[in-house]
Amino acid sequence: IGDGAFDNTAYYNDENNRENGVLYIGKYLIDAKTTISGNHEIREGTLIIADGAFSDCSSLTGIVIPDSVTSIGGHAFYNCSSLTSIVIPDSVTSIGSQTFMSCSSLTSIVIPDSVTSIGDSAFYGCSSLTSIVIPDSVTSIGWRAFDGCYSLTTVYYTGTEEEWAAIEIGILNNVLSRADIICNYTGE
Repeated sequence: IGDGAFDNTAYYNDENNRENGVLYIGKYLIDAKTTISGNHEIREGTLIIADGAFSDCSSLTGIVIPDSVTSIGGHAFYNCSSLTSIVIPDSVTSIGSQTFMSCSSLTSIVIPDSVTSIGDSAFYGCSSLTSIVIPDSVTSIGWRAFDGCYSLTTVYYTGTEEEWAAIEIGILNNVLSRADIICNYTGE
């Protein structure tokens, strides 16, 4: 479901259709009020977080995503500048373009084994990100995925050095060449 697909419809504008500021259509989370603050738990059974769903929720500090979610849309958490923690469940297979772009308070993230691709500019401008765990299931990292992550010093990779070298890494990810890549990471 594209960004803003239901903007200004009667369903969208009816506050009674929202749960704690979040709008669902069936198993799809399509929008969150930008005034949401603190930690938020997404409803169990949700399959999709739509493009731009939490964009500009600048007071959101944490998000809990249930195991039912299989897809997180592009720029879903764009400019959530207070977001410090997020757990991506094993049910998610890809991280879309600009998903966490400009989440300037995000300090670390663990990408689950189910993810095979990290989209263009997925973490662009996450200036506080110091470490990330990338599983050996990832085969591609989009252009600028980590551009502007000036604090990123350590990448923990669950695969071998040879597998890391085989990942298709897009341009403008220079921070990855400056970070320490710790291969064969087991989480210990």
